[in-house]
Amino acid sequence: MKQILSILFILLVTNTSGQQLRILSENSSEPIANVAIFNTSRERAAITDSNGYTGTLAFLKGDTLVFQHPSYNTVIYPYEEIRNKQVVRLSKRNILFDEFVISATKSRESKQILPYKVSVLREKNLVNNPAQTAADILLETGNIAIQKTQAGGGSPILRGFEANKILLVADGVRMNNAIYRSGHLQNAITIDHAILERTEIIFGPSSLIYGSDALGGVIHYYTKDPELSESEKIYFSGSAYTQYSTANTGKVGHIDFNAGGKKIGSLTSVTYKDFENIRIGSNRNLFYGDWGKTLHYVKPGNDGRDSMYVNQNELIQRNTAYQQFDLLQKFKYAQSEFVDWILNIQYSTSSDIDRLDNLNDYDRDGILKYAEYYYGPQNRLLASVKNVNRNDNPFFTNATSIFAYQRINEDRISRKFKSNDRLHQLETVNVLSLNIDFLKVWDVNKKLNYGYDLIYNHVGSGAFYEHLSTSEIRPAQTRYPSGGSNTYSSSIYASYKKIFSDKLVLNGGLRYNFSHLNSVFNNPALEFDTTRFSNGALTGSLSLVYHPGPAWQINGILSSGYRNPNVDDYGKIRAKDDYIIIPNPDIKPEYTYNAETGVSRVIEGFLRMDIVGYYTLITNAIVRTDYTLNGQDSMMYDGDIYRVSANYNANLGHIYGASVNVISDFYNNIVLKGSINYTRGRNLTDDVPLGHIPPVFGRVSITYDYKKFRFDSFVHYNGWKFADSFSPYGEDNEEEATMFGYPSWWTLNMHTSYRINEYITAQFAIENILDQFYKPFASGVSAPGRNFTLTLRTHF
Repeated sequence: MKQILSILFILLVTNTSGQQLRILSENSSEPIANVAIFNTSRERAAITDSNGYTGTLAFLKGDTLVFQHPSYNTVIYPYEEIRNKQVVRLSKRNILFDEFVISATKSRESKQILPYKVSVLREKNLVNNPAQTAADILLETGNIAIQKTQAGGGSPILRGFEANKILLVADGVRMNNAIYRSGHLQNAITIDHAILERTEIIFGPSSLIYGSDALGGVIHYYTKDPELSESEKIYFSGSAYTQYSTANTGKVGHIDFNAGGKKIGSLTSVTYKDFENIRIGSNRNLFYGDWGKTLHYVKPGNDGRDSMYVNQNELIQRNTAYQQFDLLQKFKYAQSEFVDWILNIQYSTSSDIDRLDNLNDYDRDGILKYAEYYYGPQNRLLASVKNVNRNDNPFFTNATSIFAYQRINEDRISRKFKSNDRLHQLETVNVLSLNIDFLKVWDVNKKLNYGYDLIYNHVGSGAFYEHLSTSEIRPAQTRYPSGGSNTYSSSIYASYKKIFSDKLVLNGGLRYNFSHLNSVFNNPALEFDTTRFSNGALTGSLSLVYHPGPAWQINGILSSGYRNPNVDDYGKIRAKDDYIIIPNPDIKPEYTYNAETGVSRVIEGFLRMDIVGYYTLITNAIVRTDYTLNGQDSMMYDGDIYRVSANYNANLGHIYGASVNVISDFYNNIVLKGSINYTRGRNLTDDVPLGHIPPVFGRVSITYDYKKFRFDSFVHYNGWKFADSFSPYGEDNEEEATMFGYPSWWTLNMHTSYRINEYITAQFAIENILDQFYKPFASGVSAPGRNFTLTLRTHF
């Protein structure tokens, strides 16, 4: 903590040191954000905000101005020609070029010089997508699969890595904490997608820049920032929308408003969601039988007098309804021309969320096992202070520091059928973090990114049984060490980029991480009471970008990644299906060694194709295996006998695959896109399949966008995942599949929007038009059937 305060003090000390244009799209008259405007000597520049405004221009009489944006044709005007204009219009390119990316190096970079595969969901993508959660919006990339254990969930899968092996980031703050589990996670839905400005996804190991957990990649959510006024008047703006969906009788309401002075601005956002039970598709393969249906449900009674009922409408998945409330408040203070401060407060909470996968489990007599099984309200609080210092000096050109506090509540409540004992397992995680990232630019061809981070987690775990009749409280087995757990991590990194020419870019870097973990179990059933260990990890990356010609780009990457074991890896006690996972204090960090190559080809005015192939070797892979406790391979837990298993380090595993993305802007207002993804993985030590490996999947779409009207039709498709390719230790939820595996499926979908006037837009969507029944890979909940969605949006 002293280190954090010292660094913050240093940053505080270093920080105390006309005409406005609007840029609009020629074909739609929509404002264009992030248009770079500069004179030919690049001595003076401006950039447009989200409403297309430049702010006050500071160009001189003799300047020639360049207007540049990756998705629009570049135009050049003498300043004298436009100095009295209020609007400049840009025309879209015939072929869609890539724009800037922030997340890959934590500084603004052109995708043309990045070796990584990066997908960007811009604000326009997000606004036109009627998705209900921040997990569902990721499907638009065509390169991410989403697993859902329950309706209030959404666990992204990147290149065969999932859960705590991919890194979630919100506004520069890592969301991964000490109890992010290795199975499936629902935490992505605690991000409010209604206030997002953009989302960036980096595919492949990203430990050099982001540290532990980024084995499969990074998903970085960027929320909007307050906008300041360019005049003495207060600048007001805002937006709102309401949405209704038929498949789950979903109601969503959102409003945000901005108030900005010249130095201080405020942004407030509120979103409420109310979803009822999901209606599944009615068109199903005959061989499925009753697979994926909710045939029975339990109506809890007083004193454990539960009753089991037949579900009269098998198309309705009972126990899938929930509500969610999200609040965001940001304040921005422009200390000077070069220094900004942003206070960022985010809060997300939900109703209880039923675990459908457990509520659908039957015992040997055909009776449902559980009367109740649900997550308590999912609460996430984030409070951060961000400082941006653009005061160029010998040490940095740009410095960004973020000090953050997070508090996460994750509770599980369960009760067996006709039991009087309700089990409460209560987890609270408190996280403190400090990230400091520096960028030093010597000239346009040489730049250095370097930084430092500190992360501290404290995990408190409690459990008790509540007797329904007497209200008696008695102790129960906690999920995590009951004496508390603490984790500490500290890292430094540096990455150097050299642009040798228009054809060749080299980038290399190193990161060193030190971590310390300790837990107190207070569990007499275990052979140990405490665990304490420290680890150091050195990782690196070397990459090349080569342009043999203006139409080609060839990328090559050699990199390593690591993931420190967290409390969920080494300290969890959890029962599911026939297995119970118990603690193993001998877990070590897992490492990956990655080789990747990519080729991009542009046919001017027609097509862009990106092909990426990768191979990842995993050492000390943390996977599940059969285990013993006190010499026994089974144990009693919560009234049932389970086989004992635990996480351990397999010597070797590997994951390899490829992806192809095609985009064609072959006509002025029509864009075609397509993707396909292939992944394979195996635990080489035990010669069994690795978990979390999705089948072949992808997306194909056609979009028409002209003036006020937009039409988007697309197909999501997913191949078979056969039972013989499941992990034998339960990660793939084989009990939720058919006897042969997860069947292939595809859906036909349509999104439309019409801009009624400058302030109001109406959107209509039909998803799963053919009302197909399907269940995504490894999911406990079946997907919605035909879904009509109506959205009304306004901005002011």
